[in-house]
This record gives sequence, C-alpha cells and structure tokens, in this order.
Amino acid sequence: MTVIIGAGTTVTSDKISSGFVSVSFTLSPQVERLFQLGEFDAFDVNVTTQESASITSYGGASTPVSLAPSTSCDDSTARMDVVITPAPCTGAVDQISRTGSNALFITGFSYSKDFQGFGQESWSLTGKPIIEGFTGSIAFIQGFSEGNRITGSDIVSNDGLVLVDSKTSTPGQVDATGRNLSVSAGSPGLGNDDLQDFGRVTQIGGGVGKEDGKRGTSTASIPHQLVFF
Repeated sequence: MTVIIGAGTTVTSDKISSGFVSVSFTLSPQVERLFQLGEFDAFDVNVTTQESASITSYGGASTPVSLAPSTSCDDSTARMDVVITPAPCTGAVDQISRTGSNALFITGFSYSKDFQGFGQESWSLTGKPIIEGFTGSIAFIQGFSEGNRITGSDIVSNDGLVLVDSKTSTPGQVDATGRNLSVSAGSPGLGNDDLQDFGRVTQIGGGVGKEDGKRGTSTASIPHQLVFF
C-alpha cells in the first residue's frame, strides 16, 4: 500500500480520548541464522519480532497513568490499549489492535507547549518480544521512572508529570534543580532563563491543552525489563 490517508485513519486508546496528531507502528523481526561447518544452508533460524509504537496527541485529552516499580514478576501496569485503523489509497484495511493482554507498555512520555497554541503529549510504546518457538513465559516488569520539567511563573499549570524526590517520594520535593539561560543579540534580543527540576516520576499524562501565555516542557523515562521463566 503506497499511501495512508491521514483524514481517514483513526486511532483509539483507553488512555487518550481524542486529539490524535500522529501515530506510527513498527513490527521489526530480527533474524539470527545459525551456520555449521561445510554448509551454506543455515542449520537453524531464530526469529524474534519486536513491536513498537509512538503516539502524539493534543493536551487535555489523556488520562493520567500511575507509575510504580514492580515488586513481583508480574507485567507492568503502565500499559495502553491502542487500535489503529489505517485508510490506504489501495488495498484492504489491515487494522492494528493491541488491547487487553496484548496492550503495549509505556516506556517514554514527553510534553511540550509554546506560549501560543496547544500543548502536545508524546507517548512511546513497546510490546513483549515475539520469539518463534519459545514455549516459556515472559514478564515485562517496570523499573524506577525518572524525568524532568522546566518551572517558573510562565509555565503551564500541568505538564503531565508528577515529580517527587527519589528518597522519600514527597510531593513538591525533587532531587536537583538546574538552570538554562539562553539569550540572543538583536533588537529585541529575546531568550529564556529556565529552572529545570529532576526527580522521580510517579504519574504521567493529563497535561493541559490550551493555556494562553504559558509554555512547558517535560519528559519521563519508564524503564522495563524482560524476565524469562
């Protein structure tokens, strides 16, 4: 299929109600070929397929997701149901549905907004590897999430992050605060002088859409680890 028509393509998610800006989905097989002496033909082939997706949506349309490191060998709770129905110019529609036990895991989040216009949220998603011939069980456990945000009087009221300190998880406290100053010469010579907080992230999503005269930037990393048994 040559072209997917954006106006006809639909996306649904249990964490985002509307306002989808862009979506991508990748199914990437990794082929490992085993060879033996005296033969050009492979002795065997191992195939591991990895699914990943990314979604960008306008702020004000998502449901916050709580983050907590796994304390057992159970799948992470940071998951998102996603259904993508593309609209090709030619050929049949091949819907992508990852819901329920096949829902994708959230591995990254970011929010951005300029002084004018709507804020946008970006979500990075991944699935468990699909290993051909594997008969065991795989758990995808969640690790310690961390992130950062800019702060100040001209920053939005909600940038989609709940940030706390790593030792006590106390709201309003962070691990460290940095500063970024950038000004350009000219008439007028404008720039920014921002404080940037760093800490543990306990919740993502729910950033504001339109908030005139305010801006914001935040990002979070949600690590996950495979456990085979």
